Amino acid sequence: MKTAYIIKEVQNINSEREGTQIETSSLSQAKRIASKNQRFHGTVMRIEAINGSWLAYKEDGKRWVDCQ
Repeated sequence: MKTAYIIKEVQNINSEREGTQIETSSLSQAKRIASKNQRFHGTVMRIEAINGSWLAYKEDGKRWVDCQ
């Protein structure tokens, strides 16, 4: 079963902008897709559920941090 996630690339952890919706079978797969699609150096990648709750984020040069 696939789950929908929203991937956002933001300036800093508290920034907000429009994201891209993807459907994957796991959060781990969503993290891999987000990492591969990072466009700018020094940004924060954030994965959210459809309702807007944060699931995970990755700051520049660090590992993914789960929010739950």
